[in-house]
Amino acid sequence: MISRKNIIEFIQILKNNTKYGNPKIKGTPFAIFSVLGESNKIFYGNYNKTKFELTRNATFFPTPFIISGEIKTNKNNQTEIIYQVKPIGFGYYWLKYMPLIGVFMFNLILYTDSAPFEIFVLANTFLFGLIIFSYFYIRFKKSKFITVFENVFEIEKMI
Repeated sequence: MISRKNIIEFIQILKNNTKYGNPKIKGTPFAIFSVLGESNKIFYGNYNKTKFELTRNATFFPTPFIISGEIKTNKNNQTEIIYQVKPIGFGYYWLKYMPLIGVFMFNLILYTDSAPFEIFVLANTFLFGLIIFSYFYIRFKKSKFITVFENVFEIEKMI
């Protein structure tokens, strides 16, 4: 990928839009504990002159992905960015599998309490809807994260 910015401008944009910290913590449900340290910056992560690791700077609805990459100077006064999007282990699996665990636990509780069949149907319909929502939510967060990253750093895809 190529950014229209030169490497000095790219690093300055990175510095202006990133709160420095460990992105693997910010992309999990534990990000709620950092509510007092919030800032108005878009990204949260660490970087230097050649590498970066970023996630979205969000507390209540974290993005369970990290964009990690390398920065290289390109001819024509542009910056070449080689990056990949990786899931943040705990945060990603929490969003993906917690609804399934919830279905199992809720059904176990209903079964042990001998709940009526209508309650089983209603509860499972809601929980399976939550599972489907969770699947699409993860995909939406990933695509939105990539779009924001590419827009902020003015990245063009190479053909």
